[in-house]
Amino acid sequence: MPAVTTTAPRAARAAPWVRGAVRTWPRRIALAVVLGVVVGTTAAGGFARHVPADAGPERVAAGEPVATGPFDLTVRSWSVTDAVQVSALEDAGADAWLVVVVGALDTDRESRRLDRTAVTLPDELPDGLALAGDAEPDRPDPTLLVRDASLYPVLQPGLPEDVALLWPVTVAGGGAAGAAGTPDVPLTVTVPAFRYRDMTVGGGRRWAETGAVVLVDAPPGDVPPGIVDPPEDEEAW
Repeated sequence: MPAVTTTAPRAARAAPWVRGAVRTWPRRIALAVVLGVVVGTTAAGGFARHVPADAGPERVAAGEPVATGPFDLTVRSWSVTDAVQVSALEDAGADAWLVVVVGALDTDRESRRLDRTAVTLPDELPDGLALAGDAEPDRPDPTLLVRDASLYPVLQPGLPEDVALLWPVTVAGGGAAGAAGTPDVPLTVTVPAFRYRDMTVGGGRRWAETGAVVLVDAPPGDVPPGIVDPPEDEEAW
């Protein structure tokens, strides 16, 4: 005959404590509060792995989309050329254009231009390149639609497009950018995040920068053929 144990199962042993904890209304309320705090903290990520404040900005590989708020941006490549918008180079006091190509998907409900602060260049450019004139690292000008070179394109919601962002630059020694080509190094650009919010000054709502940014190492690439100026026609005799 098998031995008979008098030890109660674990669930049964725990039952008196549970019944005691919820026997009165004050205890029930206290237990509910504790459970609510645990569930709420977990849902808010309070028990997630802590990321140090000095960890720095997030980094994303080129070719991966970055959700900025009004757009999903995909940094594709960068290049240097003097074969695009040639007539505007002299006016800009530049030797060439620094071109950053991005894929842009308008995720807003309205058609909009790609925000001119969508991509920011680093403070120091490689191989002696420097911004020309009054150009600013977070203000590309002009912007071109890659497929037809139209200026300052208005993007439609849900329709992805490639856009070329241009900055006028000088080349060290005043050399020709076409001969020198694009430096064979990645260019680290910054992609800022935006949030749609009420404005305290002037009223209304608009997309405003949050201060959060993502860093992307844009690889060197070819200038998109669609934005290159066509060859000049020979003078007719």
